[in-house]
Amino acid sequence: MDPAQYNPIPFDHTYILYDPTDIISVVSVQFSLLPIYIMVFYTAWFLITREIEPVAVVGGHLLNEVFNKIAKLLLKHPRPDFHKDFGSNSSYGLSYGMPSAHSQFMGYFAAYFICTIIVRVRHLRPISKIFGSIVLVIAAILVASSRVYLFYHNVPQVVVGVVLGSVVGLAHFILASVLRDVGIVDWVLSWPIVKYFHVKDSYYHCYQTFEQEYNSYITRRMSTKQKPI
Repeated sequence: MDPAQYNPIPFDHTYILYDPTDIISVVSVQFSLLPIYIMVFYTAWFLITREIEPVAVVGGHLLNEVFNKIAKLLLKHPRPDFHKDFGSNSSYGLSYGMPSAHSQFMGYFAAYFICTIIVRVRHLRPISKIFGSIVLVIAAILVASSRVYLFYHNVPQVVVGVVLGSVVGLAHFILASVLRDVGIVDWVLSWPIVKYFHVKDSYYHCYQTFEQEYNSYITRRMSTKQKPI
């Protein structure tokens, strides 16, 4: 797309600029918003299940974000000319483009959950694990591509973002696994405030598939029906 013919407007309540007459631009803005949708998912995941896993994942995302801010302030790499003044009044390095925060977010997300699929989710067939991993990689690529298409970053900035995020995601998965193995996570779960909210770690101790959860529900339901009134 020619920047000279690019006439963006803010998307609804966000400030992602896009061209509503360009279908690729409309799709790109949705992929640019995917990290926000994912954070909403994490919140719902925790509130509904009270699993500590989404808390651990979000903790890694926060570290990933800190690394992104540090990298931007150290590299001071400018954004493409169209958005060269983006966030210039901020003290957090938002005016810089290297590495792309969206791409780094998705690199972390893809790497962490690919490791989860391969290592922890043992009931899936190899073909299902491969398919899930490919979907995660494609999602990261599409988000990174959307940032380039909307002129917020150039290709090197999103590539570095995805790579750096992937490294952080892999490192955090290993760290979370070690903390579980040595009992640190169980120690946190024993805190009174954590126990008060009934937070658990069934992903590590007693993982159940949807089929197993459903069968357990059927068994409990049938036993309840058989009890005399």
